[in-house]
Amino acid sequence: AVIPLETIAQYAEEVVAQGEWTGRDAYLKALMRWFKKDFFKWCNKPNCPFEDCGKGGKHQVGVGGGTPTEEERTDGWAGRVELYQCQGCNRQHRFPRFNNPSMLLRSRKGRCGEWANCFTLICRTMNFEARHISDWTDHVWTEVWSENKQEWLHADPCENKLNKPKLYEVGWHKKLSYVLASAKDH
Repeated sequence: AVIPLETIAQYAEEVVAQGEWTGRDAYLKALMRWFKKDFFKWCNKPNCPFEDCGKGGKHQVGVGGGTPTEEERTDGWAGRVELYQCQGCNRQHRFPRFNNPSMLLRSRKGRCGEWANCFTLICRTMNFEARHISDWTDHVWTEVWSENKQEWLHADPCENKLNKPKLYEVGWHKKLSYVLASAKDH
């Protein structure tokens, strides 16, 4: 199983003990913790994929974009590909920006778009009513319906922040422009 239910239940007990969340909301917070801490990884630049590189794969320079292959488009729903040159072995490699959550379950890496796509899928899998939120100024996150509060909770898996909707404007000093929510029924 991809989702370790026992681990998340343990995390949820810790969340409840902290006193801020209860019930399913505590479980959601625990799910976010697991997703960020144990499951998904942030990726500004991918490591060199060549095993014989010898430089640890961390010396990457972006060299532009490429066109997704047929497989990347159809299987991974990649709309674009970033190209990188490894300064260790001097070879180029591709970083397709996948949107298909099933592909993201395998790769377990990306930036906010990949994080939100995969986390929204996991929330829905765990029977949370979840929707994917996009801001035109370049950020995406998830919102989850709280039965306890009877409202949508902002859930940013990249930041492991639950119900902090002012995070971007106040914390990041970002001016949001046009925000859209999409869910299974709207």
